[in-house]
Amino acid sequence: MAQAARPADPFSVAGVAVDASAESAAAARPVALAEGQRRAFAQLLRRLTLPDDHGRLPRPSEAILNDTVAGFGIDEERTSATRYIGKITVQFRADAIRRLLQEARIPYSETMSRPVLVVPVWQTADGVHIWDAANPWRDAWLRRPDTDSLVPLSVAPASPDGAGPSLDRLMNAPDDLRAIMRKGNYDDVLIMTATLQQADPGHVRIDLYAQHQGPAVFLNNLDMLTVTGGTVEETLLTAALELTRRIEARWKYATVIDLEKQGQLSVMAGFGSLAEWTKLRAALAAVPIVRKVDVLQLSHRDAQLRLDFYGEPAQLGTALAQRDIVLTERDGYWEMRGRK
Repeated sequence: MAQAARPADPFSVAGVAVDASAESAAAARPVALAEGQRRAFAQLLRRLTLPDDHGRLPRPSEAILNDTVAGFGIDEERTSATRYIGKITVQFRADAIRRLLQEARIPYSETMSRPVLVVPVWQTADGVHIWDAANPWRDAWLRRPDTDSLVPLSVAPASPDGAGPSLDRLMNAPDDLRAIMRKGNYDDVLIMTATLQQADPGHVRIDLYAQHQGPAVFLNNLDMLTVTGGTVEETLLTAALELTRRIEARWKYATVIDLEKQGQLSVMAGFGSLAEWTKLRAALAAVPIVRKVDVLQLSHRDAQLRLDFYGEPAQLGTALAQRDIVLTERDGYWEMRGRK
């Protein structure tokens, strides 16, 4: 089982395809790179913002790109006599992007979710495929474009001999599921079951059902979905893309930074050592929706803090959880502690 990786930089866009032709490859190169930066800019803004706001996002003018692009790297490139083809990674200035969205009064989220494990279960009249290599539902998840989502979704790999917990065990034996999660250091897992209902060419119909295990509330109660298409492979890819879109949208709605909504909490922060306190302060400083942290009182084992933040307390709790900080309310008093 692959280990859960820490989320990437939300202001970096990788794997942007570039392709341009001109009188020479040397002349085509700057054209391709400029177009790549424009595409990366559009991809970044769509990543950070709510689907409802995609129609009013700022356009990538030359002035905006000069202000927001921090630099780029070439991942791969090929040339012919008149053509330049490649892939680039574009790094954007976080403060400039934030300012641009704030001036446009567009809410955004830059909080990265902890990685989520997806276990694709493929059901047909011939049986259930989970861990064996012959699982087209897993293949569809692996074919999704790499868009550096705010919600990193890792796909459970096939086992060498096709052995693993059955669907019944996955659904009804929590210990089996927890063992899989511990093996890869995942806190959350989604069992994505796709059932082939009709396979006639041109009239494929597949029903989808998701079951979540873990603390991430935004993954609970994902709606059942029916997807149709021309071929099984096409329909499964459509299903994987649609589920990914819905998961990302849920996460953004849970973590969006709306400058019109600001809150303040008095919180007792507990810790066991100076090292834990230092780690807690560093984690708070890295949470985008936390505007300010005031230390009102400090002892050797706890600190009384005043937190100014964007959004609602539930959003603050979700954002802190991604940095291994647990925020709880007890009888009207707020407490926080680093997760063990």
